[in-house]
Amino acid sequence: MDITPHPAAPASGVLSSHATVRFSGIDAEILLGGEAAPMTVMAMTVQPDQGAPAHISFEEDKVFCISEGRLRFLIDVQKIEVKAGDRLFVAKGVTHGFSAMGGVARLMLVSTPSRHDRFFQAMDALPVPHDLNDVQSVCETFGQAIVGPVVSS
Repeated sequence: MDITPHPAAPASGVLSSHATVRFSGIDAEILLGGEAAPMTVMAMTVQPDQGAPAHISFEEDKVFCISEGRLRFLIDVQKIEVKAGDRLFVAKGVTHGFSAMGGVARLMLVSTPSRHDRFFQAMDALPVPHDLNDVQSVCETFGQAIVGPVVSS
């Protein structure tokens, strides 16, 4: 699988979209990422009842800023509901996932070090329906492990 990294954004200035990728009912607009970037920044739109399956990011700390709608998050073993204006931190190594509740949700993801953009690009490049071996390979490449389904009630 050949994933070409997009260029890093300038050191300072306005962020603009490098690409939009889709995975698990999420449209992720990549605003900052690539090997030279200090972090990944993605503006995400999550379709109703869709979202990130329960997973572990072994090498990335993440901040989620909810701008629209409601989401159900799993953090470790706790399920919580969040809404526009809420912000969450998930430390590397902690099981987490989320789904949009009752409508479309929008959020910003900031992840460090930068690599989550490339994980999303690699998942987007896989043929649908996904072959589980291909998914496992992408996860291993980017320090991820999917450990459960999309978060539900």
